[in-house]
Amino acid sequence: MHNFTIKIKPKPEKCDVFVGTDLFEKIAEYLVEKKLGNYHVIITDSKVKELYAKTLLERLQMRDLKAVVLDFPEGEANKNRATKALLEDKMLKLGLGRDTVVIALGGGVVGDVAGFVASTYMRGVPCIQVPTTTVAQADSSYGGKTGIDVTYGKNLLGTFHNPRAVFVDINTLKTLDKKNYINGLVEVIKHGFIKSKKLYDFFHENKGSILNRKAKEYSKVMEELMLLSFNVKKEVIEKDHKEQNLRKILNYGHTIGHAIEKLSNYTLLHGQAVAIGIAVEAFMASKLGYGSKEIYQAQKNTLELMGLATKIPEKMSTKDIVTTTLLDKKARKGLPEFIFLENIGTVKRFVLDSVSITLELEVLEKMLNEYRKEFSS
Repeated sequence: MHNFTIKIKPKPEKCDVFVGTDLFEKIAEYLVEKKLGNYHVIITDSKVKELYAKTLLERLQMRDLKAVVLDFPEGEANKNRATKALLEDKMLKLGLGRDTVVIALGGGVVGDVAGFVASTYMRGVPCIQVPTTTVAQADSSYGGKTGIDVTYGKNLLGTFHNPRAVFVDINTLKTLDKKNYINGLVEVIKHGFIKSKKLYDFFHENKGSILNRKAKEYSKVMEELMLLSFNVKKEVIEKDHKEQNLRKILNYGHTIGHAIEKLSNYTLLHGQAVAIGIAVEAFMASKLGYGSKEIYQAQKNTLELMGLATKIPEKMSTKDIVTTTLLDKKARKGLPEFIFLENIGTVKRFVLDSVSITLELEVLEKMLNEYRKEFSS
C-alpha cells in the first residue's frame, strides 16, 4: 500500500491518500485513529450498495463505529437537486448533527453528490472518499470539487470541499464492466497527455496488463499507474486549488467533451465523451498552430488503442455543439475556453502565462467541420 498527503493552499488543509488493495479494514482503522466524528453515513448508489456497502459497514461496526448506509439510484441522471435533498432529509430525520462524517462509496456521481452534501450539511462536515470506478479513482475523488447537474449543464451547482482522506482500492475496479472500466482510463491517460510523459510511456509499455484485469501483474501495474496519475493532479491542485489558472489543464478535452455528453442526454459515458473531446481539441491545436499533427495522431491513436471512438456522433449537429459549449462553466465573456498541448506532457502557454485561450464561435465551427471531414475522406 502507498500513502501520501495532499496539502491544499492557502488554508493548511490536508488530504490523506491511500492506494492499494483490500483497504476497507484500513478505512475503519483510520476513522478510529482520527476521530473525525461520532456518526458515519455511507452514501452510495443502488449498484455499489449491493457490491461493497455491507462489507464496509461491517468493518466500521466491528470497530464500534456508529454507521448507516444511505443510497440513491445509480446513474448521471440522478446527480441532481432532488437526490441531494433526499439524502439531506434522511440525515436530518436520523437526527444527525455536526459530528457526522460522510463516506462517499462509489463512482464519480456518488463522490460529487456525497461531497456536496458534506459541504453544506450543518454548514460542512468531514468527508471521506472511497472511489470504486476508474474515473473516480483517477480524477474526481480528490481535489475538492463537488457538484450536481442541472437542466443547463453539468456541475453548475457545487462547492470546493476537500475530503479528509481518499482510499483507492484497486480491487474494486475488477467488478466494473469493461465499458465503464475503459471509459474511466480516459482521465488517467489525460493526465499523461497534459503533464506526464512518464505516465504516457508507462501506459504504452504496460497496456497489456492495464487493459486485461485478469493479468497476473494487473494489481501491481494498476497501482503504479494510479500513483503516476495522482502525482499529476496532486502537483496541480496544491499550486492552484481554486482553478485560477494551472488547474484548468485538468479540463483538457472537457469543453467539447461536456457538450457532446450533454447532447447525448448522458447516454454517452463521460469518458467516451471526453475521449472525443480530446481528439477534437488535439486536432484543433494542430490546425491552429498550437501543436503538431504528430501530437494529435499520438493522442488519437492512444484513445483508439483503448477501444474508444474518436468520431463525433453524426446525429449531433456542429451548430448544436458550438452552442452547447457556451453552457460550460469554463466559458468566458460568451466564448468557450480551451486547453491545447504543444507536446505530450506539455500544455501550450499563452499571454501572461495563461494555460487557456478562448475561441471565436466561427473559428470553433470551422474546426469542428474540418474534423468531421477527417472521417469522411
